[in-house]
Amino acid sequence: ALYYACKAVQLSLKRGLCEYTPITLLQFTSVAVTNDSAVLCYRIAKNALSLRERFEMTAQIPELYFHFYGRIACRFEPLQEGIVRLRQGFEAGLSTGQAEMGLNCLIHSVKNSIFSGANLQSTLKEIDHYLHLLKTYKSELTKNYLLIFREAVSQLIDNGKATGINDYADLGDLEDP
Repeated sequence: ALYYACKAVQLSLKRGLCEYTPITLLQFTSVAVTNDSAVLCYRIAKNALSLRERFEMTAQIPELYFHFYGRIACRFEPLQEGIVRLRQGFEAGLSTGQAEMGLNCLIHSVKNSIFSGANLQSTLKEIDHYLHLLKTYKSELTKNYLLIFREAVSQLIDNGKATGINDYADLGDLEDP
């Protein structure tokens, strides 16, 4: 993946900027980031994200937000800001037909909610809502991640006694959180 990202960056540098340059730079930085290069990758990614103002990139928002807020910015920016943007990426992914990328944004949004210290009861309700939504979108990967996150939140709330996975099956109709 790093080889292809480097080739795409090389092509952008050789031929000039286009509407695919920001996504190329974000893909490169999200793959190339290490503890030693994190600050440099963050700077490149932040500048790449600012290029979205130069081009019409509505269809690329889910992937842009996934790479930037899900993989890079969580080290440098407040998690709450990333959560909001990742939720926007999720919604944009569903509305533009990029459900898989939107669901990737969702996974990182829920993960960052847990890490940010959000209200656990609200987070549990949100996860249950998204699990209910997955009956429509049928993504096993996303479902597995959400079930793992749900179990972790349930354990933090009450060791899974009243909020365990068996209680999820009895919820019925879930409102939008």
